[in-house]
Amino acid sequence: MLINLFYILLFAIATVIIYIWGMKKEQSKEKELVDNLYKKSEKIVIKSFKQNKTLSRKDIENELTNVKSSLFYSKHKLVIKNPSHLAKIIIGNLLNNGTIIKTTNGYTLKYKSK
Repeated sequence: MLINLFYILLFAIATVIIYIWGMKKEQSKEKELVDNLYKKSEKIVIKSFKQNKTLSRKDIENELTNVKSSLFYSKHKLVIKNPSHLAKIIIGNLLNNGTIIKTTNGYTLKYKSK
């Protein structure tokens, strides 16, 4: 009798832990989607810089059109249809990190010394 009560209590504790974990994931899902979108967009822009050397803001916006972000455990997705705001954020992040520099023709990838 006592062992059955122990198993019921153990099952209830496991259920509560899984429920709390799911709630935490649900609350942080939006932030994770946006962070994932920013990382993916930065990778796309840096790859484009390696191919073209110099890009204008309009070129960066064209590269970021229809960028999608999703999480593997969720069916929700972020899709960029109007990339001008995202391009402004990505350019600002890359300038602050020192990854790109502003030139008269647009932006170029900063070469790192080895």
